[in-house]
Amino acid sequence: MMNDPQPSPPKPVSTHSLSRKELRTSIWLPILSALGLVTLAAIVGVFMPNAFAAGLAIAICLGLVAFLWYWLRHQPIKRRLTAVLLAIPALLGVSVGVSDGRLGPIIFGMGVTGLLLIIQRAVSIPISYRFAARRFQNGSYEDALILVDKAIAARPDFWESYQLKALIFLAQMDFPRAERAAKAAMEVNPKTDAAANTLGQIYLAQAQFAPARQVYIQAVEQNPDHALHWYHLGLCYYRLGETEAAAESLAAAIKRAPHILEYELLAHYYLWRCLAQLGQNSLASDVHTKMQKFAAGLPLLQERLTHQADTPHLSFLRADLADLAQQVADSPP
Repeated sequence: MMNDPQPSPPKPVSTHSLSRKELRTSIWLPILSALGLVTLAAIVGVFMPNAFAAGLAIAICLGLVAFLWYWLRHQPIKRRLTAVLLAIPALLGVSVGVSDGRLGPIIFGMGVTGLLLIIQRAVSIPISYRFAARRFQNGSYEDALILVDKAIAARPDFWESYQLKALIFLAQMDFPRAERAAKAAMEVNPKTDAAANTLGQIYLAQAQFAPARQVYIQAVEQNPDHALHWYHLGLCYYRLGETEAAAESLAAAIKRAPHILEYELLAHYYLWRCLAQLGQNSLASDVHTKMQKFAAGLPLLQERLTHQADTPHLSFLRADLADLAQQVADSPP
């Protein structure tokens, strides 16, 4: 029986196009925000000449609200509204403090917002989820599953419960149920890159690199500043033999600096392999040299490998780590 036709793989994400977009945003957003505040303050000054300080405070507050609303543009509308409402005391405090030149309103406003955030976080997270997370961290997976199911029954809109359930099943190497739970988390919150990362890890563990690549493309689009998303996307491309796309993604990961020693080492290692395969020997040599700065991460990776579950991806990792150890050992001091 012939296999069903598979959809064509997604096109590689261009690091350069994303970088240009981020650069334009980083340049124009502060300029436009400042111009908007000045314009708004001028308008307020025209209509409220005797209360310019109050008008300036209103202008600053409205400008900060608009900036916060734009900054959270990728979040669900309910979360954006909640964030703006909780931030109002801090925004008012900053506005009044800046216009009056006093520190007291800023401290008071920040304190009120901080207290509201603590209360909101306490009431928004199901109690069963908290206990489930603790059981999971302690390795009590069956107890954690019972508790997380209670959390889902109490709050079916709380996507983190499905995410935790996927992690529990992944730890038990129950890949089908882990995949279903991760997809449920993405259905509840389509804009979360954390659930996409979990689903990508589930596919990687099974050496299903094509679906993992597609999921990590989605994660990168949702959160292009997350270095580990770029690293895992590059790893997927590398496993699939798409060397040029792998090099581009790994270079993007290194540019964003994972700040985790083991991943810094792996990102440089796979990028070196890609550049060598592409015949870019000079660049490959430079990356090989830089890779040695993170050599202290090798024992950490080797230790982790000894405790890692025997998944289909494990044989790939063992071969890579053996070669990596050789590359670090052969490098001149």
